[in-house]
Amino acid sequence: MRKWAGPLIALGLACLVPGRPYLADRSVAAPGSFPQSGNFAVEGKITRLAEGKITVNTEENIIFHIVYTEKTEFKHQDGSAASSKELRIGLRIKVSGDLDESGEIAAARVEIQSAPPQKKPS
Repeated sequence: MRKWAGPLIALGLACLVPGRPYLADRSVAAPGSFPQSGNFAVEGKITRLAEGKITVNTEENIIFHIVYTEKTEFKHQDGSAASSKELRIGLRIKVSGDLDESGEIAAARVEIQSAPPQKKPS
């Protein structure tokens, strides 16, 4: 490992403060700016999907693994009800939940931000 890699990793981890959402502009959100259900929040695009699992990549290229259950609340950005069946690769989401020791987020709430890019007809 290069001698400057350690400080960069430490800096990156220092930005992830439990209890306060990490936003794309590298700032910490003001309390109440995203409804919290848990001690951690993240926003990004879905890069992988499996039953009960989501992989999200933030704009800073940080990967998060998220698990959800039947107790997870799914909402659209406008507050209307959503479902895990609406999740697609490329979709922007916000997730709040509990960050466990392994680095996985147990989602309490998933907010669908935008639709995935549409494929153009050939």
